[in-house]
Amino acid sequence: MQEAVALAHLRVAYEPADDDGDAIDLPALPASPPQLLRVPAAWWETPAVRSRVLAPVPEEARTARSFVRDLLTSWDLGGLVEDAELIITELVVNAVLHGVPRTARLASVGPSGVPPRPPVRLCVLRRGNEIMLAVTDPCADAPVPQSPDSSWECGRGLQIVGALSYIWGWSPIEGHGKAVWAVLQF
Repeated sequence: MQEAVALAHLRVAYEPADDDGDAIDLPALPASPPQLLRVPAAWWETPAVRSRVLAPVPEEARTARSFVRDLLTSWDLGGLVEDAELIITELVVNAVLHGVPRTARLASVGPSGVPPRPPVRLCVLRRGNEIMLAVTDPCADAPVPQSPDSSWECGRGLQIVGALSYIWGWSPIEGHGKAVWAVLQF
């Protein structure tokens, strides 16, 4: 796990003794392309899926990590916690920054005084020897892995997700955006 994260973030600057200022950039890990999995919108609401509504702010990644850690520990899957926490952090932050319109991040109540549909939700499903971690958001656009250059401090999240998961992808949720998910095997 640490190797995958290190490779996703790795940029090595090499300064030879003559100080000519050359830098050697190691290429970023190729992010596996996201898989498209069409599932009925109601699937994310089934009793088999454990879920938690999250506020549309990046700080909710902490809440998501805690939820996932507690759930996996209760299922005696503590060996997956470290990878799952990194994956869910990236999915939550991406959902908030790229999947929730700025106006929705600022609004807590709809115009009619009724709270709007939760813009971000964390979902966890255990099936056989797999755990699916998913985050839903209101944007229907597919996630796009970036190819950041060495000066970027961000943009490697989906590369981390791809490196740590067995498979990852996204599912459109008709009329409600999408779910971006990753599967861990045990």
